[in-house]
Amino acid sequence: MPQRLTATVVTIAAIIAFLVVGKSLLVPFAIALIIWYIIDAIALKIRKISIRGIQPFQHVSIFLALIVVILLFSGVVQMIGDTVEQVRIAAPDYQDNVTKILERLASLTGIQVAPAIAHWAKDLDLGGIIGSFATAIMGLAGNAGLVAIYVAFLLLEERYFGIKLRIMFPDTERRKRVNQMLDAIQVQIRQYVYIKTMVSALTGIVSYAILLWVGVDYAPFWALLIFMLNYIPTIGSMIAVLLPTALSLVQFDTFGPFLTLLVSLGTVQMLIGNFLEPRLMGSSLNLSPLVVILALSLWGQMWGVTGMFLSVPITVISMIVLANFPQTRAIAVAMSENGRLKMER
Repeated sequence: MPQRLTATVVTIAAIIAFLVVGKSLLVPFAIALIIWYIIDAIALKIRKISIRGIQPFQHVSIFLALIVVILLFSGVVQMIGDTVEQVRIAAPDYQDNVTKILERLASLTGIQVAPAIAHWAKDLDLGGIIGSFATAIMGLAGNAGLVAIYVAFLLLEERYFGIKLRIMFPDTERRKRVNQMLDAIQVQIRQYVYIKTMVSALTGIVSYAILLWVGVDYAPFWALLIFMLNYIPTIGSMIAVLLPTALSLVQFDTFGPFLTLLVSLGTVQMLIGNFLEPRLMGSSLNLSPLVVILALSLWGQMWGVTGMFLSVPITVISMIVLANFPQTRAIAVAMSENGRLKMER
Protein backbone atom coordinates (compact mmCIF):
# COMPACT_ATOMS: atom_id res chain seq x y z
CA MET A 1 0.00 0.00 0.00
CA PRO A 2 2.71 2.57 0.84
CA GLN A 3 4.47 1.70 -2.42
CA ARG A 4 1.29 2.23 -4.41
CA LEU A 5 0.66 5.58 -2.67
CA THR A 6 4.24 6.67 -3.35
CA ALA A 7 3.94 5.68 -7.00
CA THR A 8 0.68 7.63 -7.29
CA VAL A 9 2.17 10.77 -5.72
CA VAL A 10 5.26 10.54 -7.94
CA THR A 11 3.08 10.06 -11.04
CA ILE A 12 0.88 13.08 -10.20
CA ALA A 13 3.97 15.21 -9.51
CA ALA A 14 5.51 14.14 -12.82
CA ILE A 15 2.31 14.98 -14.72
CA ILE A 16 2.09 18.45 -13.11
CA ALA A 17 5.78 19.10 -13.86
CA PHE A 18 5.21 18.01 -17.47
CA LEU A 19 2.21 20.36 -17.78
CA VAL A 20 4.21 23.30 -16.41
CA VAL A 21 7.44 22.66 -18.36
CA GLY A 22 5.58 21.87 -21.59
CA LYS A 23 3.24 24.88 -21.33
CA SER A 24 4.38 26.48 -24.61
CA LEU A 25 3.42 23.34 -26.58
CA LEU A 26 0.56 21.97 -24.50
CA VAL A 27 -1.52 25.19 -24.30
CA PRO A 28 -1.85 25.45 -28.11
CA PHE A 29 -2.63 21.72 -28.26
CA ALA A 30 -5.38 22.05 -25.63
CA ILE A 31 -6.89 24.97 -27.59
CA ALA A 32 -6.58 22.95 -30.82
CA LEU A 33 -8.30 19.96 -29.23
CA ILE A 34 -11.31 22.06 -28.19
CA ILE A 35 -11.43 23.75 -31.62
CA TRP A 36 -11.30 20.29 -33.23
CA TYR A 37 -14.31 19.19 -31.20
CA ILE A 38 -16.15 22.41 -32.11
CA ILE A 39 -15.37 21.85 -35.81
CA ASP A 40 -16.51 18.23 -35.46
CA ALA A 41 -19.77 19.28 -33.80
CA ILE A 42 -20.47 21.98 -36.42
CA ALA A 43 -19.63 19.54 -39.25
CA LEU A 44 -22.03 16.97 -37.79
CA LYS A 45 -24.85 19.53 -37.80
CA ILE A 46 -23.99 20.57 -41.37
CA ARG A 47 -24.05 16.93 -42.53
CA LYS A 48 -27.58 16.57 -41.13
CA ILE A 49 -28.93 19.48 -43.21
CA SER A 50 -31.50 18.02 -45.57
CA ILE A 51 -32.99 19.64 -48.68
CA ARG A 52 -35.94 17.69 -50.14
CA GLY A 53 -34.65 14.50 -48.58
CA ILE A 54 -31.09 15.00 -49.88
CA GLN A 55 -28.10 15.84 -47.67
CA PRO A 56 -25.91 17.87 -50.07
CA PHE A 57 -23.14 18.81 -47.62
CA GLN A 58 -22.01 15.30 -46.63
CA HIS A 59 -18.59 15.53 -48.31
CA VAL A 60 -17.85 19.20 -47.61
CA SER A 61 -19.07 19.46 -44.01
CA ILE A 62 -15.56 19.65 -42.50
CA PHE A 63 -14.53 22.30 -45.04
CA LEU A 64 -17.62 24.42 -44.30
CA ALA A 65 -17.12 24.03 -40.54
CA LEU A 66 -13.49 25.19 -40.95
CA ILE A 67 -14.64 28.28 -42.85
CA VAL A 68 -17.12 29.11 -40.05
CA VAL A 69 -14.43 28.78 -37.36
CA ILE A 70 -11.84 30.80 -39.35
CA LEU A 71 -14.30 33.63 -40.00
CA LEU A 72 -15.28 33.74 -36.32
CA PHE A 73 -11.64 33.72 -35.23
CA SER A 74 -10.69 36.53 -37.65
CA GLY A 75 -13.61 38.64 -36.48
CA VAL A 76 -12.67 38.15 -32.82
CA VAL A 77 -9.05 39.20 -33.39
CA GLN A 78 -10.11 42.28 -35.35
CA MET A 79 -12.70 43.29 -32.73
CA ILE A 80 -10.27 43.00 -29.81
CA GLY A 81 -7.62 45.05 -31.64
CA ASP A 82 -10.12 47.82 -32.42
CA THR A 83 -11.48 47.83 -28.86
CA VAL A 84 -8.05 48.28 -27.28
CA GLU A 85 -7.39 51.33 -29.45
CA GLN A 86 -10.80 52.87 -28.69
CA VAL A 87 -10.36 52.34 -24.96
CA ARG A 88 -7.03 54.15 -24.97
CA ILE A 89 -8.69 57.15 -26.63
CA ALA A 90 -11.68 57.21 -24.22
CA ALA A 91 -9.66 56.48 -21.04
CA PRO A 92 -9.29 60.15 -19.93
CA ASP A 93 -13.08 60.65 -19.99
CA TYR A 94 -13.56 57.50 -17.92
CA GLN A 95 -11.08 58.71 -15.33
CA ASP A 96 -12.93 62.06 -15.06
CA ASN A 97 -16.17 60.12 -14.45
CA VAL A 98 -14.52 58.15 -11.62
CA THR A 99 -13.70 61.45 -9.91
CA LYS A 100 -17.28 62.70 -10.43
CA ILE A 101 -18.72 59.51 -8.92
CA LEU A 102 -16.52 59.85 -5.85
CA GLU A 103 -17.58 63.50 -5.44
CA ARG A 104 -21.26 62.53 -5.78
CA LEU A 105 -20.88 59.81 -3.18
CA ALA A 106 -19.28 62.34 -0.84
CA SER A 107 -22.16 64.78 -1.31
CA LEU A 108 -24.83 62.09 -0.79
CA THR A 109 -23.27 60.52 2.29
CA GLY A 110 -21.64 63.61 3.75
CA ILE A 111 -18.39 61.66 4.06
CA GLN A 112 -15.37 63.15 2.39
CA VAL A 113 -13.40 60.89 0.09
CA ALA A 114 -10.16 59.78 1.68
CA PRO A 115 -7.06 61.44 0.17
CA ALA A 116 -5.63 58.03 -0.73
CA ILE A 117 -8.75 57.11 -2.73
CA ALA A 118 -8.81 60.49 -4.45
CA HIS A 119 -5.15 60.07 -5.38
CA TRP A 120 -5.87 56.56 -6.68
CA ALA A 121 -8.76 57.84 -8.84
CA LYS A 122 -6.55 60.57 -10.28
CA ASP A 123 -3.77 58.16 -11.24
CA LEU A 124 -6.05 55.32 -12.38
CA ASP A 125 -5.02 54.09 -15.84
CA LEU A 126 -8.25 52.54 -17.12
CA GLY A 127 -6.89 52.35 -20.64
CA GLY A 128 -3.95 50.30 -19.45
CA ILE A 129 -6.15 48.02 -17.31
CA ILE A 130 -8.64 47.19 -20.08
CA GLY A 131 -5.81 47.02 -22.61
CA SER A 132 -3.98 44.47 -20.45
CA PHE A 133 -7.16 42.45 -20.07
CA ALA A 134 -7.73 42.42 -23.83
CA THR A 135 -4.08 41.48 -24.39
CA ALA A 136 -4.53 38.52 -22.02
CA ILE A 137 -7.52 37.37 -24.10
CA MET A 138 -5.47 37.79 -27.27
CA GLY A 139 -2.95 35.46 -25.66
CA LEU A 140 -5.43 32.65 -26.31
CA ALA A 141 -4.78 33.21 -30.01
CA GLY A 142 -1.11 34.09 -29.60
CA ASN A 143 0.09 30.83 -31.12
CA ALA A 144 -2.45 30.74 -33.94
CA GLY A 145 -0.02 29.07 -36.36
CA LEU A 146 0.79 26.22 -33.98
CA VAL A 147 -2.90 25.80 -33.08
CA ALA A 148 -3.78 25.60 -36.80
CA ILE A 149 -1.13 22.91 -37.36
CA TYR A 150 -2.43 20.87 -34.43
CA VAL A 151 -6.03 21.17 -35.68
CA ALA A 152 -4.99 20.11 -39.20
CA PHE A 153 -3.19 17.02 -37.92
CA LEU A 154 -6.09 16.11 -35.60
CA LEU A 155 -8.48 16.26 -38.58
CA LEU A 156 -6.11 14.13 -40.69
CA GLU A 157 -5.54 11.65 -37.86
CA GLU A 158 -9.28 11.20 -37.45
CA ARG A 159 -9.50 9.56 -40.88
CA TYR A 160 -7.02 6.80 -40.01
CA PHE A 161 -8.09 6.11 -36.44
CA GLY A 162 -10.32 3.20 -37.45
CA ILE A 163 -7.46 1.52 -39.34
CA LYS A 164 -5.13 1.86 -36.35
CA LEU A 165 -7.80 0.45 -34.04
CA ARG A 166 -8.18 -2.65 -36.22
CA ILE A 167 -4.42 -3.24 -36.10
CA MET A 168 -4.19 -2.62 -32.33
CA PHE A 169 -7.14 -4.95 -31.54
CA PRO A 170 -7.25 -7.82 -34.05
CA ASP A 171 -9.82 -9.69 -31.92
CA THR A 172 -13.23 -8.67 -33.30
CA GLU A 173 -15.15 -8.87 -30.02
CA ARG A 174 -12.59 -6.90 -28.04
CA ARG A 175 -12.33 -4.28 -30.80
CA LYS A 176 -16.11 -3.93 -30.75
CA ARG A 177 -16.12 -3.23 -27.00
CA VAL A 178 -13.29 -0.70 -27.33
CA ASN A 179 -15.11 0.96 -30.24
CA GLN A 180 -18.31 1.25 -28.24
CA MET A 181 -16.47 2.81 -25.31
CA LEU A 182 -14.60 5.29 -27.52
CA ASP A 183 -17.81 6.18 -29.37
CA ALA A 184 -19.55 6.85 -26.04
CA ILE A 185 -16.70 9.11 -24.94
CA GLN A 186 -16.71 10.90 -28.29
CA VAL A 187 -20.47 11.48 -28.25
CA GLN A 188 -20.47 12.80 -24.68
CA ILE A 189 -17.54 15.16 -25.26
CA ARG A 190 -19.02 16.40 -28.54
CA GLN A 191 -22.35 16.98 -26.82
CA TYR A 192 -20.73 18.92 -24.00
CA VAL A 193 -18.62 21.13 -26.30
CA TYR A 194 -21.49 21.77 -28.72
CA ILE A 195 -24.17 22.53 -26.10
CA LYS A 196 -21.81 24.62 -23.98
CA THR A 197 -20.75 26.65 -27.03
CA MET A 198 -24.36 27.19 -28.16
CA VAL A 199 -25.50 28.18 -24.65
CA SER A 200 -22.51 30.52 -24.27
CA ALA A 201 -23.27 32.05 -27.67
CA LEU A 202 -26.93 32.60 -26.68
CA THR A 203 -25.81 34.24 -23.43
CA GLY A 204 -23.43 36.50 -25.35
CA ILE A 205 -26.08 37.49 -27.93
CA VAL A 206 -28.75 38.33 -25.34
CA SER A 207 -26.19 40.22 -23.25
CA TYR A 208 -25.09 42.10 -26.38
CA ALA A 209 -28.67 43.25 -26.98
CA ILE A 210 -28.90 44.47 -23.37
CA LEU A 211 -25.56 46.29 -23.60
CA LEU A 212 -26.68 48.02 -26.81
CA TRP A 213 -30.00 48.96 -25.21
CA VAL A 214 -28.26 50.55 -22.23
CA GLY A 215 -25.66 52.17 -24.51
CA VAL A 216 -22.50 50.68 -23.00
CA ASP A 217 -19.31 51.28 -24.95
CA TYR A 218 -17.62 48.36 -26.74
CA ALA A 219 -20.70 46.13 -26.53
CA PRO A 220 -19.28 43.56 -29.03
CA PHE A 221 -16.12 43.17 -26.92
CA TRP A 222 -18.08 42.66 -23.70
CA ALA A 223 -20.43 40.20 -25.44
CA LEU A 224 -17.40 38.21 -26.61
CA LEU A 225 -15.97 38.26 -23.10
CA ILE A 226 -19.30 37.07 -21.65
CA PHE A 227 -19.33 34.24 -24.21
CA MET A 228 -15.83 33.12 -23.18
CA LEU A 229 -16.40 33.51 -19.44
CA ASN A 230 -19.55 31.39 -19.68
CA TYR A 231 -17.28 28.33 -20.04
CA ILE A 232 -16.37 28.87 -16.37
CA PRO A 233 -19.41 28.01 -14.20
CA THR A 234 -20.43 30.31 -11.32
CA ILE A 235 -17.21 32.36 -11.16
CA GLY A 236 -17.22 33.12 -14.88
CA SER A 237 -20.87 34.20 -14.74
CA MET A 238 -20.17 36.56 -11.83
CA ILE A 239 -17.20 38.15 -13.62
CA ALA A 240 -19.22 38.39 -16.85
CA VAL A 241 -21.83 40.47 -15.02
CA LEU A 242 -19.50 42.64 -12.92
CA LEU A 243 -17.02 43.76 -15.60
CA PRO A 244 -19.45 45.51 -18.03
CA THR A 245 -21.51 46.90 -15.15
CA ALA A 246 -18.34 48.39 -13.65
CA LEU A 247 -17.54 50.02 -17.01
CA SER A 248 -21.05 51.49 -17.17
CA LEU A 249 -20.44 53.13 -13.80
CA VAL A 250 -17.38 55.02 -15.05
CA GLN A 251 -18.88 55.65 -18.49
CA PHE A 252 -22.15 57.31 -17.42
CA ASP A 253 -21.12 58.71 -14.00
CA THR A 254 -24.63 57.80 -12.76
CA PHE A 255 -26.01 54.74 -11.00
CA GLY A 256 -29.04 54.12 -13.28
CA PRO A 257 -27.27 52.18 -16.10
CA PHE A 258 -25.16 50.36 -13.50
CA LEU A 259 -28.23 49.02 -11.67
CA THR A 260 -30.04 48.22 -14.94
CA LEU A 261 -27.11 46.15 -16.20
CA LEU A 262 -26.55 44.46 -12.85
CA VAL A 263 -30.18 43.26 -12.73
CA SER A 264 -30.65 42.43 -16.43
CA LEU A 265 -27.31 40.68 -17.05
CA GLY A 266 -27.64 38.83 -13.75
CA THR A 267 -31.12 37.65 -14.74
CA VAL A 268 -29.86 36.40 -18.13
CA GLN A 269 -27.05 34.45 -16.46
CA MET A 270 -29.46 32.97 -13.90
CA LEU A 271 -32.15 31.94 -16.41
CA ILE A 272 -29.78 30.44 -18.98
CA GLY A 273 -27.30 28.97 -16.49
CA ASN A 274 -29.82 27.53 -14.00
CA PHE A 275 -32.75 26.55 -16.23
CA LEU A 276 -31.94 26.30 -19.95
CA GLU A 277 -28.43 24.79 -19.81
CA PRO A 278 -29.28 22.00 -17.31
CA ARG A 279 -32.25 20.98 -19.48
CA LEU A 280 -30.07 20.79 -22.60
CA MET A 281 -26.96 19.36 -20.99
CA GLY A 282 -28.37 17.12 -18.31
CA SER A 283 -27.47 17.52 -14.64
CA SER A 284 -25.08 14.56 -14.86
CA LEU A 285 -22.45 16.67 -16.59
CA ASN A 286 -22.37 19.29 -13.84
CA LEU A 287 -19.10 19.49 -11.95
CA SER A 288 -18.88 19.90 -8.21
CA PRO A 289 -18.39 23.61 -7.34
CA LEU A 290 -15.36 22.63 -5.26
CA VAL A 291 -13.84 20.86 -8.28
CA VAL A 292 -14.50 23.98 -10.39
CA ILE A 293 -12.64 26.19 -7.90
CA LEU A 294 -9.72 23.76 -7.60
CA ALA A 295 -9.49 23.31 -11.38
CA LEU A 296 -9.60 27.07 -11.92
CA SER A 297 -6.81 27.61 -9.40
CA LEU A 298 -4.66 24.72 -10.62
CA TRP A 299 -4.87 25.42 -14.35
CA GLY A 300 -4.62 29.18 -13.76
CA GLN A 301 -1.44 28.65 -11.76
CA MET A 302 0.07 26.38 -14.44
CA TRP A 303 -1.09 28.07 -17.64
CA GLY A 304 -2.12 31.60 -16.55
CA VAL A 305 -5.22 33.30 -18.00
CA THR A 306 -5.40 30.75 -20.83
CA GLY A 307 -5.51 27.96 -18.26
CA MET A 308 -8.40 29.65 -16.45
CA PHE A 309 -10.48 29.75 -19.64
CA LEU A 310 -9.63 26.14 -20.49
CA SER A 311 -9.87 24.73 -16.95
CA VAL A 312 -13.53 23.69 -16.95
CA PRO A 313 -13.69 22.25 -20.51
CA ILE A 314 -10.55 20.22 -19.78
CA THR A 315 -11.93 19.04 -16.43
CA VAL A 316 -15.32 18.06 -17.89
CA ILE A 317 -13.65 16.14 -20.73
CA SER A 318 -11.39 14.41 -18.18
CA MET A 319 -14.43 13.47 -16.07
CA ILE A 320 -16.22 12.01 -19.12
CA VAL A 321 -13.17 9.90 -20.02
CA LEU A 322 -12.68 8.72 -16.42
CA ALA A 323 -16.37 7.77 -16.14
CA ASN A 324 -16.07 5.33 -19.03
CA PHE A 325 -13.37 3.17 -17.43
CA PRO A 326 -14.28 0.95 -14.42
CA GLN A 327 -10.87 1.55 -12.79
CA THR A 328 -11.30 5.35 -12.74
CA ARG A 329 -15.09 5.66 -12.48
CA ALA A 330 -14.94 6.43 -8.74
CA ILE A 331 -12.82 9.52 -9.48
CA ALA A 332 -15.46 10.75 -11.95
CA VAL A 333 -18.19 10.23 -9.34
CA ALA A 334 -16.19 12.29 -6.82
CA MET A 335 -15.78 15.08 -9.40
CA SER A 336 -19.51 15.27 -10.19
CA GLU A 337 -21.96 17.46 -8.31
CA ASN A 338 -24.56 14.86 -7.39
CA GLY A 339 -22.74 11.56 -7.96
CA ARG A 340 -24.82 10.63 -11.02
CA LEU A 341 -22.85 10.23 -14.23
CA LYS A 342 -23.94 10.52 -17.83
CA MET A 343 -24.63 6.83 -18.36
CA GLU A 344 -26.91 6.62 -15.31
CA ARG A 345 -30.13 7.76 -16.97
